[in-house]
Amino acid sequence: TGVAHILEHTALCGSDKYPTRDPFFAMLKRSLSTFMNAMTGADYTMYPFATQNQEDFYNLLGVYLDASFFPKLSRGDFLQEGHRLEFNKADDPDSGLAIKGVVFNEMKGAMGSQAARYSRELSAALFPKSTFHHNSGGDPVAIPTLTHEQLQEFHRTHYHPSNARFFTYGDMPLEPILKRAQELALSKFERLDVSALDVTDEVRYSEPQRVEVTVPSDALVADKEKQSVVSVAWLQINQITEEDSGLESFALGVASDLLLSGNQAVFYDSLIEPGLGSGFSPGTGYGGSRRETSFSVGLKGVKEDDVDEVERTVMSTLEKVAEEGFPRERVSATLHQLELSAARVSTQFGLGAAFGCMTTWVHGGDALRPLRTAEFAAALEKALDADPEYWQKLIKRRFLDNPHRVTIVGKADSEYDAKLEAAEAERVAAMESALSEDEKKVIVAEAAELKAAQETPSDVSCLPTLTTDAIPRLAQTYDAKLE
Repeated sequence: TGVAHILEHTALCGSDKYPTRDPFFAMLKRSLSTFMNAMTGADYTMYPFATQNQEDFYNLLGVYLDASFFPKLSRGDFLQEGHRLEFNKADDPDSGLAIKGVVFNEMKGAMGSQAARYSRELSAALFPKSTFHHNSGGDPVAIPTLTHEQLQEFHRTHYHPSNARFFTYGDMPLEPILKRAQELALSKFERLDVSALDVTDEVRYSEPQRVEVTVPSDALVADKEKQSVVSVAWLQINQITEEDSGLESFALGVASDLLLSGNQAVFYDSLIEPGLGSGFSPGTGYGGSRRETSFSVGLKGVKEDDVDEVERTVMSTLEKVAEEGFPRERVSATLHQLELSAARVSTQFGLGAAFGCMTTWVHGGDALRPLRTAEFAAALEKALDADPEYWQKLIKRRFLDNPHRVTIVGKADSEYDAKLEAAEAERVAAMESALSEDEKKVIVAEAAELKAAQETPSDVSCLPTLTTDAIPRLAQTYDAKLE
């Protein structure tokens, strides 16, 4: 239903202390923020912000804390951000019914391409039972089944300090930040048992699976005979329960680079060069951002008759790597690039660390894993020195002998989108035919109320404002020395 995604939107539509409409966007004009956003994944929602001004930081902290823990979550905001029924002419019940809503329309657009549909089907096949099976953004078919009461209940159980993680990065003292968070939000809650919200491990397949799905045609592919997509994917490391998962996950990330990146990569030579497809399939690469990691490789723009050949080539290529391993000089070059990249502190370094740590931290794992690149690189070099067949064993164990393998074949349908629209029109027609006169009046009334609320000027005086007194007149300088 996309409940977490819709809640992310609705939480930013006003709160107890800041009841103004859209405080999030209003703060963009009252702040020197260098980053403000919100995002939802399959296992967490994050509300990150950044600024170089201390007073601005505390202003934003207060707004974000109130939005997260004490949002209004009004029915009107739910109808606006999530989904609602509305007549094509809002005040005319005879003008035809339609489903509207910010997230509903957003997800219809997000799922409109072949790549998006195929990636979604790939994840669903690779994760048959756990939370990662579902579309965290919301399936446009299921979004209209979510109720306002379910949204409120989800907030009550999930948006609680007992289920929260706080990440700060920068040169401000930590204790005053924690004190402010305690005063503004955390002190107003009692500890809650949230163990029932823990993400469970995926149920592993005992033998390889093959799945065929229907996807939209790719408008960018001129040859209509080359519209199929095929991937072979594996579920690999449990980053929470497996010992030495940090090193193995790092090693698989390196292996992914050696297999896929650049003209010298192993799969480029075996899959791209022969012209079996137009490029790597959506989702190709190592996925280390979930509780359990995965790897996928395949091709898009494939002739239907060549699908089996792509699968055979993937497996034979891995068998070759399991015999020969990777050249040590290429491994060292890849590690060197990874270490240089990790050592470079960019303007978004803190945000990158925040995003990276959530992968394992939200599940009770190592929060600092994204910062351990140099440590893992040294450990991998040591492991390669100790065992000349390290790569061969890793490829065999995590790929060739791994039964949780899925081959997913996407068959293109040029009428895919038209069929979706027809199915939606049929569902809406069924809803409309079942409406009573009183229900039609409610739809008209709610549309009028929503329009009035949207057109009413919002009073933003309750929001904090960064004044010129708090802004340095001179650019900040930093001492630097060459070592």
